[in-house]
Amino acid sequence: METQTMAEKMFSALADIQTTRASVASSALSNGLTLYQNGKYKEAAASFRQATALKPDYIDAYNYLAMADLKTGDRKAAIKAYSNSLLLDRTQDDIHVKLANIYIEDKNYTDAEKELKTASQVNPANALPYYTLGLLQQQQGKNAEAEKSFRQTVRLSPNDGNAYYGLGLALSKQGKYNEAITQLTKATSLKRNFAPAMYELGNIYAAQGNNDKVQQQIDSLTALDTSQADGFVTDLQETLRQPKIASVVKEKSSFNFDLGTVPLVALDTSLVTPGSSKEFSITFKFDSEMDVASVNNITNWKISKSGSAAGGLYDDGLYRETDRAAATTMPVRVIYDPTKLEATVMFSIYQNDTGTGTIDASNLTFKFLGKDISGKSMDSAADEYNGFAGKVF
Repeated sequence: METQTMAEKMFSALADIQTTRASVASSALSNGLTLYQNGKYKEAAASFRQATALKPDYIDAYNYLAMADLKTGDRKAAIKAYSNSLLLDRTQDDIHVKLANIYIEDKNYTDAEKELKTASQVNPANALPYYTLGLLQQQQGKNAEAEKSFRQTVRLSPNDGNAYYGLGLALSKQGKYNEAITQLTKATSLKRNFAPAMYELGNIYAAQGNNDKVQQQIDSLTALDTSQADGFVTDLQETLRQPKIASVVKEKSSFNFDLGTVPLVALDTSLVTPGSSKEFSITFKFDSEMDVASVNNITNWKISKSGSAAGGLYDDGLYRETDRAAATTMPVRVIYDPTKLEATVMFSIYQNDTGTGTIDASNLTFKFLGKDISGKSMDSAADEYNGFAGKVF
């Protein structure tokens, strides 16, 4: 009977100690929250850590400790705190997501994906793990997997514009443009002034070559008048931009476009000799930085007799027997100066066997079919030049 009394006293004392420790732990947690709210994160972390020491199964204390550690920049400690919390309760789907976000920022994508999948398993009704997983998969270029994750997000959160945006982006990255347009349009209907979705729509329309639709998105973004939207406008305008021939630098060119139809000797007296040839040059200036190899490739340049409304009709359509300009259909060589955006085109004019050759210098047309440094093709309205037009066309 005496032994039983002593045991009861011992258990009672232990219970009192545990109660006291729990009370002190609760006070430490409360003090930590006050410090946290006042922006004293280092001190708050110390209080939360004290609470966990006094009460090792204090889940809330671990979670708040992780938040404080993140504020102080101690990401490793935050991971440990969240991990300890999850050891006590694996069903905290929100904590799995928070831990995953730290892993994502640390580029530890394997563990991040593991936490997000666990979160969706413990709470299949929570859309956030699927959405975050979709973003992670998208970031890694796993667009087919991202599509599946975003479809789950849409199913769980059918009124969330962000979910449709994520799905639309994943579809777009796979080239599924028509369905992507449907999902992104839905995103803009659910989320007013949704600039990123408008921007992605513009990119898709650009990929489809629908410049009118691209312009519509530019107009909508411009109307938002925000710094983000303005940045998107600049990018979309760049997708519409195509390189152009800006002008001919006449003072650097040896060929005279202004002569009209003349004997070849009017170009150079050396062409008086039957069967002779003479090399001439024309320097073209572009409005954009061009691809050097593309400009220097002589097959990207075409020299022809004009027969269009813009370029005029070569020699009024006479095409004389004495004309030998047609023999030159491409340059001999081209040299591009990227510092000045100038291409000097060297080409030859050939005299006929009787020395009576003629040429319509004004209607000899030069056309460039290459690309700029970003791979953009030439603007078809500004890739040709001749003297008759007097401007690029």
